[in-house]
Amino acid sequence: MLLDKNVPMPRIKVIDFGLAHKIEDGVEFKNIFGTPEFVAPEIVNYEPLGLPADMWSIGVITYILLSGASPFLGETKQETMANISGMNYEFDEEFFGSTSELAKSFIKQLLTKDPRKRLMIEGALNHPWIKPMNSKQALVRRQSVVNIENFRKQYARRRWKFSFRIVALCNHLTRMMKKPQVSTSRALKCAHISSSQFICDLIKVMRITLVFSLSQGKNWHIFSKWWT
Repeated sequence: MLLDKNVPMPRIKVIDFGLAHKIEDGVEFKNIFGTPEFVAPEIVNYEPLGLPADMWSIGVITYILLSGASPFLGETKQETMANISGMNYEFDEEFFGSTSELAKSFIKQLLTKDPRKRLMIEGALNHPWIKPMNSKQALVRRQSVVNIENFRKQYARRRWKFSFRIVALCNHLTRMMKKPQVSTSRALKCAHISSSQFICDLIKVMRITLVFSLSQGKNWHIFSKWWT
């Protein structure tokens, strides 16, 4: 999402539809795609997909915005998928100590494993946390805020870890390729990663590193030590 804040009434733009798929009525669609921490259980389990999968993602996004933490994110993709399939998430007091029960209810009804029981568009828009029914609920709604400080901390920590893993892999490949008769493809095979995946990850970490460095006022020489 992008926020255009240089106007009197800020506008939010939904972007990045690279993995979007139009589902036709009456046509069963299955696929395993998407950013792991945001995908619904039916994607993990390779079951028919529909609008409920998008509603699940809204629940994950709401959880992240209110806490700064991700509900299902694990150390690896496999661990993240297992957490989603097993519904392993909680409202940690450290992150949700000041979050209302109404907000938690909204998230819970979206993060429901059975797509048939999951909150849909109309239900979400009419939920009392979104559309208060009385003055008390309206007050609770106004007190709900995005946890920017913790979000930045969690984001920075995750990106640093990701950057470190990529640089460590680069170092490993460099050492491998210095050995006689070891090609790039063989080095990547030994590291259990495809050439295309390695290139994509490398481009991603370079972009993330640049953005993070600029936003934090850091210099590139911080990362130069990792490459030697």
